[in-house]
Amino acid sequence: MELLRKIGQVFEANHIPYQLENPAEGHYLYRTVEEMRDAGMTPDNVVLDLFFDFKNEAVFLGMIRIPHKLRGKNIGADIVRLMKECAIENHWVVILESAPENLLFWQKMHFSSFMYETYGFWMMGYGAKSKLIFKVKWTQMKKNLYANA
Repeated sequence: MELLRKIGQVFEANHIPYQLENPAEGHYLYRTVEEMRDAGMTPDNVVLDLFFDFKNEAVFLGMIRIPHKLRGKNIGADIVRLMKECAIENHWVVILESAPENLLFWQKMHFSSFMYETYGFWMMGYGAKSKLIFKVKWTQMKKNLYANA
């Protein structure tokens, strides 16, 4: 998949060692050697968690987290830009869950909030002209997404 290769190039260009894992169909994890400890999250070494739903033509961004010493260098923004380009080229959407404190970042990246989940996260999407499209795709894909978790 071209997007996975391009994301790998971003990590390589920024000297982030990584390992790409494919734990389930359509699910890809990028891991680095550094264990990161962020507030509200279990310490681990996952840098990027992606789930491609080919049936619903959507990609779910489960997590993006750059090693601490490299934050603020637009590495995350470069990866999100690649995802957005891929979505546009393939007529897909990108969907993610955002903690309230991250809403501003995602809005700056041109994501739209379309739903609030009872567990405290805003659902956000990119690549559709209607928030209803995001909601329908999210409703369809989340059954499979969490079944694999």
